[in-house]
Amino acid sequence: MAFSKPGFLKSPLEHYRDSMESVMGKKSAVFREKSVKKGLPFVYTLVFNQDTSEPLCTFSYGASFAVTPDQKEKVELMLQMDSEDMAWAHVVGYLANQLRGDCPFNPGEIIRFGQKISQESKLNSFVLVTPDLDGLPKPVFDGKKSTGVHIMQLLPIYEEEVLSIAKLGLPQFLALIEPHKTNPLRKSF
Repeated sequence: MAFSKPGFLKSPLEHYRDSMESVMGKKSAVFREKSVKKGLPFVYTLVFNQDTSEPLCTFSYGASFAVTPDQKEKVELMLQMDSEDMAWAHVVGYLANQLRGDCPFNPGEIIRFGQKISQESKLNSFVLVTPDLDGLPKPVFDGKKSTGVHIMQLLPIYEEEVLSIAKLGLPQFLALIEPHKTNPLRKSF
């Protein structure tokens, strides 16, 4: 007989992890990164490895501990990619750690990474979009007293596609890349 920790003894991270594992239907690996902002807690990265039917999927936990005046709600980040390269997983925690408190993580914002994210791909920037993950609650609760956190998806793009987004508009750009958006080797549009 397996025992599980009662809910009132679980940390907010454990509640969040339970929620994400329930959505994904499998267990995650958790990575911890020391905060680069004084007085803020660690940033955690929950990684669901790629399998035959699902892409690599990664969630941050820690971005929501620092809010900006422009932020409408507490936000955490996610990324999906058809790759086994862990660079894709770790970039989520890295960006959450570096940008929390400075970036509101609103839909349509562009994050220029300035270098290739992975050795296998030339994608080097991100656009923030509303996630399209089936079963993802809005918001995700990380405890009984939580007001919840909202998930924003980091969609990897090429830096030259920023102009395409400006010309076409984000919805039309997303429709263009929809079939290829999790492919790290996709062509630039």
